[in-house]
Amino acid sequence: MTKYSFYIKLFRLSWQSLRSNVFRSFLTTLGIIIGAATIIIVVALGEGAKRDIEAQYSNMSVTTILINGPSTEGSQSKLSVDDIPAIQAISTVSDAVPMLTGKVNISTANNTASFNVVGTYPNFSDVANLTYERGGFFDQTDEDDHTKVVILGATVAEEIYGTRNPDVLGQSIVLGKKEFEIVGIAKYKGGAFGPISIDESVFTPYSSSYRYILGKNGKFSFNVNAQSVDLLEETMSSLTKVLREEHKIAANTPEDFKLKDMGATVASAQGSSQTMAILLGAVGFIVLLVGGIGIMNIMYVTVSERTKEIGIRKAIGAKDNHVLTQFLFEAFILTGVGYLIGTISSIGIYFILLSLGVKIVFVWWSLVLSFIITFTVGMFFGYYPAKKAAALDPIDALRYE
Repeated sequence: MTKYSFYIKLFRLSWQSLRSNVFRSFLTTLGIIIGAATIIIVVALGEGAKRDIEAQYSNMSVTTILINGPSTEGSQSKLSVDDIPAIQAISTVSDAVPMLTGKVNISTANNTASFNVVGTYPNFSDVANLTYERGGFFDQTDEDDHTKVVILGATVAEEIYGTRNPDVLGQSIVLGKKEFEIVGIAKYKGGAFGPISIDESVFTPYSSSYRYILGKNGKFSFNVNAQSVDLLEETMSSLTKVLREEHKIAANTPEDFKLKDMGATVASAQGSSQTMAILLGAVGFIVLLVGGIGIMNIMYVTVSERTKEIGIRKAIGAKDNHVLTQFLFEAFILTGVGYLIGTISSIGIYFILLSLGVKIVFVWWSLVLSFIITFTVGMFFGYYPAKKAAALDPIDALRYE
């Protein structure tokens, strides 16, 4: 008998031994199944959270500072476009873009839907890195003349016209109760820009949105870009000082505005999702450890039950490494079956979560990671009972009852 065929025979003996008590073998692998599946799902959830955060903030620069109006004390904010000259005068500021936003009904002859109207300045197109399927953005003349022109986001165009690239330039669309001329169709962007989704919004000159659509009911905010990441803290400090002076806010009185460092917000959100993934991954690892301990305990019981059998094998010529190999094969089979069932279960759980709208993204290397951890734990805990079995004295084993 060749060495190769001998080890195949040992493997078959291990398999038959486990099959003789299928229910106990299954219970032994349960911890491995749950642990392997948990690691795969945790990695998928972590990747989903990461991509969701990237999508939400994909249009925001790490140098962006969001300024909005609501006060913590509930008093009305004085934040307005009148603050722009003072903000742009700050040496560390590269751009300042106002946004007046609010939801209104957007109608054509055939369709009506509710979307965000965003009144802003011409430089919004550059700051948000907009590109266009058709047409382009409005210019400063449109802003100065309160021209009723509009640019449609990709989702708006698709909802109203059934396609993201409708041939509707020059046609009219009703925003609220006023007709606006369509001058541009933005390409799909994904994600958000401050408080709004670009794809689910339409864009008009700030003066037009205030005069014809939103008025004082619109929600006002600024997106201010610092010249570099290193200047963010200095820029925020300068903005606070300038806006307090512009709004004539007395010392020791709360501001009527709020500043949010979007770079820090993104980092914080990513840090939170990463921490959660690590915690869930730790849970999966602990479950695997419990599963590994289960394998060790059951194999110790198996060694005790088969002590006489081991003694007979040794008496007829079986070597220590043969016994060790057989029991390691049993640990390997238990771990392998647990990993396989856990992997299949994780795929099923993945599709269930996906159907429920959970942000989850499968990544191939999670299978490799789960495999490495699962087999490391399984074989580690399986080795000691196998070593005990191999070390049994054949005479003592034959006397064992």
